[in-house]
Amino acid sequence: MELTEILQWVIPSGGIGAALSWFLNRSMRNAESAKAVHDAYKAMYEDVSLLAKELSEQNEETNKKLDELMSENRKLCRTVNRLSRAIEAIEYCPHHAACPVSLELQLTAEDEGDAGVKRRRSRRVDKRGSDSGEA
Repeated sequence: MELTEILQWVIPSGGIGAALSWFLNRSMRNAESAKAVHDAYKAMYEDVSLLAKELSEQNEETNKKLDELMSENRKLCRTVNRLSRAIEAIEYCPHHAACPVSLELQLTAEDEGDAGVKRRRSRRVDKRGSDSGEA
């Protein structure tokens, strides 16, 4: 008797078929599981890449706006510096006592109402003696 004949008698054919189908089903389940994991990772990668692309575009737009704001800020700083230097230079002007800019800068926030400004200006003109009869 050959070995195969002995195996056929010892192990019935249904047992070998069941073992073989179990092994094939196991490898097929493993392959399906690996494919499902691969598909899930692929979908997550696509989602992440789309999100990264959107964020990159938003970042570029934000950087453009930031550059515009920084440019505007530099212009404003230069303007404020020029104004500050001009205000400081008023002290050295020979006509600063009668300068309307100097008088306007001396007004306080309380004096900025229309009537208060007109009264204060007229008082300053009177104090200098240019419009009043006092000399």
